[in-house]
Amino acid sequence: MRILIVGAGDVGTNIARDLADSHAVTVIDRDSERVDALTADAALAGVVGDGRSVGTLDEAGLSEADIVVASTDSDATNVMVCNAAKEATDPHTIARVKDVGLYRAWQSFDEGLGVDAMLCIDLLSAQSLVRSVALPGAKAVDTFADGTAEVAEFDIGAETAVAGQSVAEADQYPSVTFAAIVRDGKLLIPNGETTIEADDCLVVIGSTHGVSRFAKDVSNRPTLQPDDDIVIAGGDTLGYNVARLFEDRGFAPEVIEHDPERVARLANQLGTSTVVEADATDVDGFARDHLAEADLLVGTVDDDTNYLLAKLARELGVEQTVEVVDDRDVIDLFESTGLDVVVHPQDIVAGEILQTIYEGGPEKVAVLEHDEAEVLEIEVDEESILAGSTIQGADTELPQEFVVGAVIRGGTLRTPRGGTVIQTGDRVIAFMATAVADEISAQL
Repeated sequence: MRILIVGAGDVGTNIARDLADSHAVTVIDRDSERVDALTADAALAGVVGDGRSVGTLDEAGLSEADIVVASTDSDATNVMVCNAAKEATDPHTIARVKDVGLYRAWQSFDEGLGVDAMLCIDLLSAQSLVRSVALPGAKAVDTFADGTAEVAEFDIGAETAVAGQSVAEADQYPSVTFAAIVRDGKLLIPNGETTIEADDCLVVIGSTHGVSRFAKDVSNRPTLQPDDDIVIAGGDTLGYNVARLFEDRGFAPEVIEHDPERVARLANQLGTSTVVEADATDVDGFARDHLAEADLLVGTVDDDTNYLLAKLARELGVEQTVEVVDDRDVIDLFESTGLDVVVHPQDIVAGEILQTIYEGGPEKVAVLEHDEAEVLEIEVDEESILAGSTIQGADTELPQEFVVGAVIRGGTLRTPRGGTVIQTGDRVIAFMATAVADEISAQL
């Protein structure tokens, strides 16, 4: 496919690099240094200019484009880019936005505004964050097959029950597959003899009940209870959506926001939440007044403040912390210091964009380990290499970085084993390294 990506920021750059090996990708950005850096190390084209301009779009090959992705930092610009593209030709348009109100308006307009798919980064991030917190010990969680299956990542501590066991020994969960291990920053596809080591990150795929049971066994943290004290630092759009989603699950969080106008607005918009006017960047005062009795801290302010608050919360005995991190360069710092859940919004929206781009392929895509791996949900048709094959047989035909994590047949999840035969019409949840994703998805 021919794909135009407008905006060479974090999301645009990573999507472009993912797709460049298998698609004709052109990136548009006003910043010539960004374009030069991207085209220097990836097999793609670059155009310096304004993506809202039909002339710039034409120069980038709009007339032959199948998909236009608008991923600048401006919501208005992204909608204008999609509109300009639609007015000129008729590509499939994807806009990344932050404003939930704009996203709701787009939904009410029957998906109009010249945008075929609108992805609200704050709403997607809030949903991912709350799902992760609801599953104790999970670093990240995503759901598939209309909620039938879950994919989750867990850090394995030295005291964890499965530490030191082989995968075969640890496989005591009938509806869970141990899909991958991340060890020392490297992705490892385990077999039955692979030993699960302390400090591994283990990726599991299975039924919601099975993954929940596994989470309780490997986590030393209790499941969050409705009367637990949840403190959300920051009442911007992301903080608001986190609070609202917690309310939907029966919780009553406390939202800390310094802007008095925003405090008043949040108090009117939220239900069971308590909204307090205070400055989360006043770390000493915030800790004294709001962290002493907290069970969970959610940081949605800025990277530096979120980090300091999380470390302080740990010192004060807060059981769990969740931090939203915007700067990819500091994610490793957050994770290396043992903080519980780190949410990187750009990874989440990148996965959603990839889902839309995989035309005729996976129905859902999730990006794991900061773009090192992907989870795909597909419906098996007669042309799929999986149709009529056993799991063991598929393993011999596909790269070793590929794992079938779950098979859903007739609405029921089946845990795949070597002799499991995949049938036409099955929904398959598959894990694979990003490096082989394009090669594999074409065969699935």
